[in-house]
Amino acid sequence: MRILIIGGGIAGPAVAGCLKKRGFADITLIERAPAFHNIGLLVGMTANGRRVLKELGIDRHVTDKGGYEIQWEVVKNKRGRVLTILPVPTVKDIGATVAIHRSDLHTGLIGLLEGMDVRLGTTAKDILQGNDSCTVTFSDGRKETYDLVIGADGIHSSTRDRVFGTNFATHYGWRTWLYWFPSAQMHTHAEMYLGEGKLCATVGWYDTSMVWLLAHIAPDKPRPADHREQLSQLFSNFHPVVREVMRTAPQKDVYCDDLVHVDMPLWHKGRVVLVGDAQHGVSPVIGMGSSMALEDAHVLADELSKHPDDIDAALSSFAVRREQRMQKFRFIVDRMERWMMADGIVGYLRDLVLPFMPTSYFSGAAQKFIRAES
Repeated sequence: MRILIIGGGIAGPAVAGCLKKRGFADITLIERAPAFHNIGLLVGMTANGRRVLKELGIDRHVTDKGGYEIQWEVVKNKRGRVLTILPVPTVKDIGATVAIHRSDLHTGLIGLLEGMDVRLGTTAKDILQGNDSCTVTFSDGRKETYDLVIGADGIHSSTRDRVFGTNFATHYGWRTWLYWFPSAQMHTHAEMYLGEGKLCATVGWYDTSMVWLLAHIAPDKPRPADHREQLSQLFSNFHPVVREVMRTAPQKDVYCDDLVHVDMPLWHKGRVVLVGDAQHGVSPVIGMGSSMALEDAHVLADELSKHPDDIDAALSSFAVRREQRMQKFRFIVDRMERWMMADGIVGYLRDLVLPFMPTSYFSGAAQKFIRAES
């Protein structure tokens, strides 16, 4: 079986590693960047993702590079009053969610590509499907035929647009910011301040903290060159600790993006299949994007190994398994979004009732989901 993987972020190398472990050898991976860039900040790797890392033999490689398990999450209102403390789901023999640097995760996954045909600075200009194959024209002019093409090129997937259409990604109306803040925070927990349609979350990383901000902003609203003024205005009625985080945010090295939601009814079309954010990109409120991409990789490789002579059957089984799983995941994400990003009277009521709600309302479903096999 000749396989092409498009995308060298998290999902693509994970698929390649899972396929390689199951004996698939003719694998090509392309990445548009001229080199692998270990970009990003922290990743919360939940136990379902760690299960796949263990399968690939890189869990210790990734988590031992300074990673630590997050045991609980402290949720506060915008003034700093504690609303609830949520235990982080854990799984026996695997552990709880571990905070790791995205670059360590990416480096571990890239190491799995040894011996494969990896082409950097390369894109797929055209994908022409036949009855049982795909002919791909690359940006360097080469044209090659594959039995299967796997689109793992992220939330702004050109593979999805080219093969499935362009109407599956829509803006939330939320803008997000991520950056490092030079202030040590106690390990083992994360903190989150909730306002009206806004949130500020921090996760400690030794002598610094990662700051994650989210606010309702139309995607056509300009992004200033210096984010500090806009952030200070947006979070002006938050706790002084949050206002200080805004005031002293770095002028540069701030990741800013308008969040997009991908709502795909299909997982595959012919011999092209999507994995990761290309198929199911959602908001980061639950912090499981990387883990869900790893699950995709595991299940796709599993189904292809079960049906090595019937790719269509493998893709059909893969789609059924993943869609059943994603329906449960979307339910959890939707519930968290409604509470965390509540505005107006709903936000006011949230702050009133959250201290009296059982933590199982939020963590119970997540615990059951993470423990379940993918």
